[in-house]
Amino acid sequence: MSPKRSVLKQSLLAVTAALTLGATAIPAIAQQRTEIQMWMGLTGQGGELLTRFSNEFNASQNEFRVVTTFKGQYPEQRAAAVAAYRAGNPPHIMQMFDAGSGDMTAAKNAIVPVSEVFKRANLQFNPADFIAPARGYYSLPNGDMLSMPFNVSTAVMFYNKDAMKKAGLNADKPPRTWPELVSAAKTIREKNGAACGFTTTWLAWIMLEQYSALHNKPLGTMSNGKAGAGASLELNTPLNQRVIQTLVDMQKDKSFDYGGRSNDAAAKFISGECAILLQSSGGLGAIARDAKFQFGTAPLPFWPDAVQGGQPYASTIGGASLWVFNAPNRSANEYRGVALFLNYLRSTPVMTTWAKETGFLPATNAAFKAMQDEGFFSKNPGRDVPILQLISGKSGEHTGGYRFGRWVEIRDVYHEEVEKALQGKQNAADALHNTQRRGTALLRAFDRMASN
Repeated sequence: MSPKRSVLKQSLLAVTAALTLGATAIPAIAQQRTEIQMWMGLTGQGGELLTRFSNEFNASQNEFRVVTTFKGQYPEQRAAAVAAYRAGNPPHIMQMFDAGSGDMTAAKNAIVPVSEVFKRANLQFNPADFIAPARGYYSLPNGDMLSMPFNVSTAVMFYNKDAMKKAGLNADKPPRTWPELVSAAKTIREKNGAACGFTTTWLAWIMLEQYSALHNKPLGTMSNGKAGAGASLELNTPLNQRVIQTLVDMQKDKSFDYGGRSNDAAAKFISGECAILLQSSGGLGAIARDAKFQFGTAPLPFWPDAVQGGQPYASTIGGASLWVFNAPNRSANEYRGVALFLNYLRSTPVMTTWAKETGFLPATNAAFKAMQDEGFFSKNPGRDVPILQLISGKSGEHTGGYRFGRWVEIRDVYHEEVEKALQGKQNAADALHNTQRRGTALLRAFDRMASN
């Protein structure tokens, strides 16, 4: 057994000991395990590692067997879970991305808050153990956590050092602001450093949600929807118009090249086609594995004239958390198994292994400190960029995320309208006006459904 797996094994034994010691002393071979179903939304390296964690947990005890299944990307998984809940057989645990949090929060009868799950199992659980941005995003006003942060991320800038050198740019000084990014991307094209200057993944998440947080601007009313029903969107602003128009202008000479709504644009960077990529910090693992060039990690760009003091605010949380479903006839023992498995996943050895191997952030304060103490960040320059962008940036009224219903659909409305602007079919102001109008209508429909 490798040292890494040995550490995980020791952690599992410690996590499960308190409850497994009280189990009836039946020979292991005679015990029938209680099955815990977990649906995940990850593929590739992240999905493989999460499955490995499940198998490690299963090997550590004889009471429970976690079955981890990929049910499609997060939106497809969400739809499948709704159908399964209505049929009375949802998974015990579901990994749901940040954009689905508003829908999950409103489904009060469908979920069991994770704080309550641990309480029922008599396992100690303190929300303050999680890094503040994650804790705030997934908690109720009273401090109880609705779901457990796991694959925590934020967006960062990855840049191709070789392409920057080829274009005569300082590879150790990546662009910090939007004006610097525009200038660097144009120079890269003019000097043929790469076929395109920059691209971005997850258009709405980065160019709308993260962008708004960095400038401490609201996405909508009522504390970005966190204060309850009745919120309206506030998207058609000069600052949002500016960034869309910047993309429209830059694509004319391929200083910017649109790569789609989700993660497809990452391939443009990994292949060397685009020199700069705005991407989730969780994309680091694939870049490190597949890129054939030297790359660096830097914070997201901002407009200095749009923030107080000329410095950006904190970015906002991304990634996903783990939600526990309610269901008819689900036993107390099943919830006990859920609590044990979640307790294992939040253990420091697991959290640090997860962060190191995937590029997602350590979700707990203890895991972050453990990585600092062992010198991980000093040995791996740039790996602390995303978490420092989250916890060291200025906090503002609008940096703590949002909680809007039907946000997955609202993101797609934004995508549709911005794509029309990129195609020259409308201007930036019209794209945002239409997104605001159509998105607010979706919020009203969600409020009506939730009140019934």
